[in-house]
Amino acid sequence: GRRARRTAEGVAVLSSLRNLRYHRVMVSFVEKTLAEQGFGASWRQQVAPLMAQYESRQRRRIMFASLAIGIAVGLGVVVLMVQTQMLSSRLLASPLHQLLVLALAVLAGIGAWVALLPAKMDFAGAVRRAVGLHFANLLTPDDNTAFGEVILQDLVTDGLLDNCAYRLAAHYSGTYSDSRIRMIEAVASTPRRHARNMLDILIIRVSLPFPQTGEVRADSRVDRLESIRKSRPGLTVYPVGHDLFDGTFAVATTDMDEATRIFTDGFVETLLRIQERLISPLRQWRGAQPCLAMQAANGSLVLMIEMPAAGENTPRMTPAMAEAQARDLILKFAAVPALVDELQGGLDTPPAFAPLPLADAARAVVAI
Repeated sequence: GRRARRTAEGVAVLSSLRNLRYHRVMVSFVEKTLAEQGFGASWRQQVAPLMAQYESRQRRRIMFASLAIGIAVGLGVVVLMVQTQMLSSRLLASPLHQLLVLALAVLAGIGAWVALLPAKMDFAGAVRRAVGLHFANLLTPDDNTAFGEVILQDLVTDGLLDNCAYRLAAHYSGTYSDSRIRMIEAVASTPRRHARNMLDILIIRVSLPFPQTGEVRADSRVDRLESIRKSRPGLTVYPVGHDLFDGTFAVATTDMDEATRIFTDGFVETLLRIQERLISPLRQWRGAQPCLAMQAANGSLVLMIEMPAAGENTPRMTPAMAEAQARDLILKFAAVPALVDELQGGLDTPPAFAPLPLADAARAVVAI
C-alpha cells in the first residue's frame, strides 16, 4: 500500500511538471526584440486560450491513437498465432475471416494516423488580433478599402507592381512622429505558364518629413528599374556607396540632392535589415523570387515587398507555426516606425526590431 501511494504521488508530480512545462512553452511568448517587448500580454489574452484547447485536443487524439494502435497490434498478433499454431481453429481458419481481421487492423492503423494529425485551430486570426492589439497605439484597421485599392493601382501605374488581379487582405493607418503612416497587405494572382503564382504583397507608405519635388527609386529587381529608367530619361543612376546595398539594389533618381538626403547610412542599414529579415535570400522560395522596391515621390515614401504566398491561413497550423507568424507580423508592423525614424534623422532612436538588452547578470544579488 505504501509503494502504491508513492507511485501515485510520483505520477501526480510528473503530471504537474508536464502542465508547468506546457504553461511555460505554449502559453507564454518569449520576447526577443524591442518590437516584441510587451507582446506577451496580448499573446496570453488572444492566443494562449487556443493553445490550451489545442493541447487538450492533441492529448485526447494521442490517447485515441494509442488505443487504435494497440487494437491493430493485437489483431495482427491474433492472425499471426492462427497462422502458426491454431490452424484448426474454426473461427479464424477461414482465409476470409483472416482477411477481415487484417482489414480491421489496417483501419485501426489508419485511424491512429488520422488522430495524430494537428487539430484544426484558427491560430492565424488569433495571432493577427494579438499583434493588432499590441500595435493599437501605432496602427489601427482602416475600413477605407477603396483608398487602399487606389494605392495599389497607383503602384501598378508607376511600375512598382505588375498589372494583375489584387485582393486587399489588410489595411492599417495611423500617425507616428507627425508622419502619416499606412500599411497594406494584399494577395496577387499572376499568370505563370499553365498555372498561377500567388504572391503576398506588403506595402508601407509614410509621409516624408521634408519637402520633395523630384523622384527617387530603388529596386532589388534591377531589370525592372532599368526598364523604367530607359522609358524615362529624367531618371539617372545613383550609386549609394554601400557595397552590400549596391550589390542588392539598383537606385535611380531625378534629383541627386534628394537621393542623398534620403539614403543616409541609417536608412540604408534599415532597408538592408528589412530585406534580410523579411525576404532573406538564404530562404528557399518556391515560384517567383521575392523582391523589395521603394519609391519616394509626391511627398510620400512607399516601400513594397513582394514574396510568394506563405499560406498563413492554413487550418492545420501548429503552435510553432503560430509563433513564427506572430514574429513575422510584428516585424512588418515594426518596419513602419523604423523607416520614419531614419527619415527624420533619429540617430539616437534604436531600430524597432533591435534585440532586447540583456539583463545585468554581473550584479551581485543577496538574499536574506
